[in-house]
Amino acid sequence: MTTKNPDWDHIRVFLALARTGSLRAAAQELGVSQPTLGRHLSALETAVGVVLFDRLPEGLRMTEAGRDLRPRAEAMEEAAFAFHRQGDAISGIRDRHVRLSASAWSALFLSGQIKSRPDGLYLEIRQSDDTQLLTKREADFAVRHGLPLTGDFITKRLGTVSCAVYAAPDLAEDMRAMDPDAVFGDAPWICLSEEFDLYESQRWVLAHLADTKPEFRAGNTAMLQQALRTGVGAGILPCFLGDRDPALSRISKPIEPLDSDIWLIVHRDLRGADGIKQATDWVAEMYKSRALLLSGAQGHQSGQLKLT
Repeated sequence: MTTKNPDWDHIRVFLALARTGSLRAAAQELGVSQPTLGRHLSALETAVGVVLFDRLPEGLRMTEAGRDLRPRAEAMEEAAFAFHRQGDAISGIRDRHVRLSASAWSALFLSGQIKSRPDGLYLEIRQSDDTQLLTKREADFAVRHGLPLTGDFITKRLGTVSCAVYAAPDLAEDMRAMDPDAVFGDAPWICLSEEFDLYESQRWVLAHLADTKPEFRAGNTAMLQQALRTGVGAGILPCFLGDRDPALSRISKPIEPLDSDIWLIVHRDLRGADGIKQATDWVAEMYKSRALLLSGAQGHQSGQLKLT
């Protein structure tokens, strides 16, 4: 027989443990110590009267009771997030500080336009592909290369980002003289690290390289751009970055199969907040007014090599 209702902090711990599978990972996610997590878990199990995790030498394993209760806990979590989102909208807190979560290329593009934001708008841009940041109230709206699979969101297509092949001028000149079918075998190439191998641009490069190993792999787009400047190899950049870099030359036309639609995503609960509306209107205007730059229609006209 239980003696009290479960505490919300205990349930947050339960969900973190369910998602990560270990005390260490859950402690890092929540920013608390492992002993504190253990106390929360024990208190929750006492409150509900069942064991939620078996404690094994190799770590935690969720029990059948834990699996049965997890959907209820997740429903409570979503209700708590919705409560706070509605509170934010009513209080006007998002009129003062708006947080944007953006995919890597969109984060770089919007950071480069930040000087043109409306007066009085304080905008924080966080690079992430995790749409769950919206649900968890860690971001107010998002800009993504695709639509979310779940969630109560309002979405709007912002435009298209194109990319092309860039290299330092000397390497670019050599590559332009090559047969298009030979550039992947005869020229050095660089790309992003393995964690990005599911990205379309990364898959495109690796597929063309086949069994050839890249000269270098970079941990993010900014590192890749820096490496391209050294002449170590050629690689893919979004046109809005490559075309404005005087240290790089564009080798190819924009690669049509890699054109990416960009979407604005905002939670329905926050759509009416003045600050978020101001911020989303500004983001939409940036994609509209910079469409030629984003498409690669401006910039290096010397890049005429067509690669598919």
